[in-house]
Amino acid sequence: MKTRHNYRDSLFVDLFGKCKDAKENFLSLYNAIHDTNLKIEEVIIEPVTLKNIVYTGINNDVSMRINDKIIVLAEQQSTINNNMPLRCLEYVTAMYSKMYKKEQKYAKKLIELPAPEFYVFYNGQISYPKESVMKLSDSFTKESINPCLELTVRVFNINFKEGLPILAKSTALFAYSKFTDYVIIARKKGLEDTVGYALDRCISENLLADYFEKLKREDRGMIFGEYSREDDIRVQRQEAYEDGILQGAQAKAVENAVNFLRENFPPEIIARCCSLPLEKVLELKNNLETVKI
Repeated sequence: MKTRHNYRDSLFVDLFGKCKDAKENFLSLYNAIHDTNLKIEEVIIEPVTLKNIVYTGINNDVSMRINDKIIVLAEQQSTINNNMPLRCLEYVTAMYSKMYKKEQKYAKKLIELPAPEFYVFYNGQISYPKESVMKLSDSFTKESINPCLELTVRVFNINFKEGLPILAKSTALFAYSKFTDYVIIARKKGLEDTVGYALDRCISENLLADYFEKLKREDRGMIFGEYSREDDIRVQRQEAYEDGILQGAQAKAVENAVNFLRENFPPEIIARCCSLPLEKVLELKNNLETVKI
């Protein structure tokens, strides 16, 4: 069996897209995001699959059609990919092309499209806001007021230590966040079987106990692959390397932003050019005299 280093990707897809309770889990997450209380019997919910379409770079996406909406979920660990709006645009374009015949697009009758929504769930170890929004227009080379094309992606930080309200609203997401947190704890303890430790902790705390019991008994190899201690060490080293790159890039972005501020560039332009939140640029501006680069 081929080793799967991206164990959390596989668990995320299984939990919200493939297991026998995937629709219920997905709907609980939908309710958490939208602050609704829809029941499974009240909605039409079906998976949306696109073979040979990869928009995240790794197979970690889950898509469901709920009534007149299509909800696309993606999970990311070490870093946030700032090109997610562009990738989501590619995804939704391919999705619509698959849904309707070519001749329908040239007919007079208006095609009714299910409205797409895009969400990223981040559980890496680098500090990140509890919630943020990424926009396709941030990628445009020239400043544009009211761009003719826009796509937004909402990003949620689901690290358990963050204590986000969204975790309290979705049992499945809460259990998933706890599982990944326990894997990290097991790593710090230097345990041989980090996945086994996380499974046992979730089962003992009755966090989706039936689901994790089944994984432990029957499907652990399918979901986690042959995840050995050596694999775990390699993952930690890779994540540490990627985190170091990200920290260096963030430090360089701050340095560039300060230089632009000293040249009196508008904060909005600086935020876009340096890929920094506007709030961060404004903070740098307010503290410009004390910033040391």
